[in-house]
Amino acid sequence: MNLNLINLLLVLKNASLSKKEVFFVKYNKMCEKLLKLLYSEGLISSYSIEKTSDEKLFFRITLKYFFNKSSFKNLKIISTPSKIRYLSFFDLSKISDKRLILFFSTDQGFLTSTQCKNLQIGGKLLFIC
Repeated sequence: MNLNLINLLLVLKNASLSKKEVFFVKYNKMCEKLLKLLYSEGLISSYSIEKTSDEKLFFRITLKYFFNKSSFKNLKIISTPSKIRYLSFFDLSKISDKRLILFFSTDQGFLTSTQCKNLQIGGKLLFIC
């Protein structure tokens, strides 16, 4: 997994543990795709791209809390650059835990476990939320 994605996930988890509502992260195209998926799953409230005075791009991310608890509290990174975990569709179909959301990197982009099951594909398991 890309170090920029790991940095984004760690910032998300630390911001949620410290009960921050809004924070900023450096811009990256892969991070934008992941944030789009997190937004569509309802884990973050919003995100936008902002420019600083010296023309650097940043994400402005607003977290979402349910009954004063964040969904990133239980975030666990599975694949690292030195240890990559893959799950095939056959292995994925055996998993039936509805409380956890598994995030995959596939040849069709970033997908959740339910999207992978619908498309009948596997991929690199990035993290669990």
